[in-house]
Amino acid sequence: MRKLLLLSMVIALCACQGQEPKAAFGTVEREVVLVTAAADGLITEVTVKKGEPVAAGQLLVQQETTEQRLLLAQVQAELAAAQAKLELMQLGSRTEQRELAKANLARAEAKLVDARLTQRRQAELLAQQLNSQSAVQQADAALAVALAEQRAAQQQLAETLAGNRQQDIEQASWQVAQLKAREEQLQWQLQQSSTYAGRDGVIDDVLRYQGERVQPGSTLMTLAVSDTAYARVYLPASAIAHWQVGQQLSVWLQGRETALSGTVRYISAEAAFTPHFALHQQERSRLVYLTEISLTDSKDLISGTPVRVELP
Repeated sequence: MRKLLLLSMVIALCACQGQEPKAAFGTVEREVVLVTAAADGLITEVTVKKGEPVAAGQLLVQQETTEQRLLLAQVQAELAAAQAKLELMQLGSRTEQRELAKANLARAEAKLVDARLTQRRQAELLAQQLNSQSAVQQADAALAVALAEQRAAQQQLAETLAGNRQQDIEQASWQVAQLKAREEQLQWQLQQSSTYAGRDGVIDDVLRYQGERVQPGSTLMTLAVSDTAYARVYLPASAIAHWQVGQQLSVWLQGRETALSGTVRYISAEAAFTPHFALHQQERSRLVYLTEISLTDSKDLISGTPVRVELP
């Protein structure tokens, strides 16, 4: 009788060990994105800590911006001056400017008349030997200066009456456009010194801190995205024929009484040995396929939570 009982236990144990697993196990995971620096510079502030939830558009890291701000202020001042000059050129000369140019010409012509009379008088005195040759030379020089001033006044009046040339206005317009482009470039560079969260999530890890100098592309921190929670499970080889991408199923989380709806989004094409934490002791040597299942209502799920999926 004792031998019969022992034989029955051995048979039952062998049968249990040969049974296929009834569930696939795994954990809740999230997509982790790298938050990188866009500009070279010294970090002046890190506004978040590891494990802190953040919203899309929230400032994460601020870099030094003093030099960019000074350059931007200089360009903006130059742009304001160039725009004012262009507006004056486009409006043309005012009545006051035209009257002033006429008055300058009249004064230059009166000075020229006086210089000619003086030069003629000095020449007559020299012919009568009543003055020196140097006095005549001085009168000649004064006449030349008066003539040059009269011609310059005529040119100024002509330009004032005619207005600005189209070529000058176009050149002023190009200068304004160039300064605007430079302003936009500096504003863009200034924005690159601030790093913002691209999506809602939780700070997975902080890698750079205040006082460090970083290069463009340097990883500042990692962000676990809130709306991308999924279950990573290990599907036994014996059950893979019953699963396919797009399949709907229920996922049970440890500590929850109700299951979450899930959709199979990925099944690995290569088999691997079961990780030590995925199944119980007697299943660790079995081949499994890594499978990812998208979860609904997953925003509040904690990464690393154990999950279980019933097998057909």
